Amino acid sequence: MPAAISPATPCSSTAVATSTDRRGLLTSATDVARELDPDRSVWAELRRLIPPLYVPIAMMTLGVGIILPIVPLYLEDTGVGLTAVGVVMGAFGVGAALVGIPASSFAERRTNDHLLLIAIAAAATSVVLFGLTELAVLLVLARFVAGSGFGAVGQSRQLFITRGVPIRFRGRVNSGMGGTHRLALVIGPVLGGAVAEAVSFRAAFVLAGVVMAVGAVFWILPGGREDQRIVDAAPPVAVRASLRRHRGRVARGGVGPMLIQAGREGRYVIIPLVADRLGLSVAEIGGLLAVGTVIDFVVFPISGVIMDRFGRLYSIVPAFTVMAIGLVMLGLADDATDVAIASVLIGAGNGVTSGAVLTLGADLAPEGEEGPYLAGFTLVSNLGLFLGPLVVGAVADVAGLDVSAFVLGGILLAGVAWIALVIGETGRRPPNPTPDEARQARSA
Repeated sequence: MPAAISPATPCSSTAVATSTDRRGLLTSATDVARELDPDRSVWAELRRLIPPLYVPIAMMTLGVGIILPIVPLYLEDTGVGLTAVGVVMGAFGVGAALVGIPASSFAERRTNDHLLLIAIAAAATSVVLFGLTELAVLLVLARFVAGSGFGAVGQSRQLFITRGVPIRFRGRVNSGMGGTHRLALVIGPVLGGAVAEAVSFRAAFVLAGVVMAVGAVFWILPGGREDQRIVDAAPPVAVRASLRRHRGRVARGGVGPMLIQAGREGRYVIIPLVADRLGLSVAEIGGLLAVGTVIDFVVFPISGVIMDRFGRLYSIVPAFTVMAIGLVMLGLADDATDVAIASVLIGAGNGVTSGAVLTLGADLAPEGEEGPYLAGFTLVSNLGLFLGPLVVGAVADVAGLDVSAFVLGGILLAGVAWIALVIGETGRRPPNPTPDEARQARSA
């Protein structure tokens, strides 16, 4: 069995050496963030992060939530089969996964804020275009670009947190980002389902694109851009060279979250399709998704407290197990009540892990090379965003929606096992290097 991965560690890298030369002492963007205000409270930290972090995430996720219940139904309305639905839905995940390395390179050449601005524009435009076509190739392309934009937004904000938020706040800040995500997903599906039923599918897609574009307001809000002192303390890093140095850490750190993301993303496909099979309307399906997300939102503050005070695994293991049980119950559902109960369990399990994947990535990122590591981590973990919908569609075509739900639950449990046994606890151990990094440090 591979050794558990240690948390983020300073390493003998070009990036850290460059930072040492520029400031005359061993430092990094994370060190500068600690120096800016070492005594601030968690509440002050959360307020500070509203313009640069929570506003863009809220608008982007609200746009995604608006189209969440209608994309599978819109695709079925165009006459494509369930496997094709899975492929189109999964293109979002492919885009989110593959954008990591080019997004990191762009952020190193320009700035993290420029990456966020361009990502918002790409996602908003592609969502509108998705609702204006029925051609399969264009549908896949639009979903791919939307996923790329969404993934780049997430990576940009994850890098922002890793550089600028002290580790003692990181679980609660990421949990707050997860809570913002969940609140948007409470409102979005209800709004999207209502607009699609009252007006049209196309109107819902246009609305989603406009809402996403509003996220760009961070650029003009006070405190919306990244602190220049942190930017100056994070000199450019050679992305590919950094990924080669940390390829083992990226692989071991990303596989478990990839399986988790597959289960999470797959539920957005399986719940609407099971509900549609049972005869629910588009608006009712939107409401059903919102019920699970309400529970998700109510319990999300627990996640950050557990992760920061007790450890990451105390949140991840029990909560994702509950979510897997909900997916199994969904496969056994015979009526709308059964689907609602399963949705509540899925929402509760997902809520208590709010920000867990983001926190794992931040914990494991080596200081001075956060951007490249997070790009690799995102590439691996976000493959689950593609695999989840693809598994749902392919298994449903062959064996039925019930078996598809069972398989999704099994994938989720496999991800839990990987995180517990291979990655291990990342929030409570001293920052010791991995064996590979120790050898590199000795030979440097």
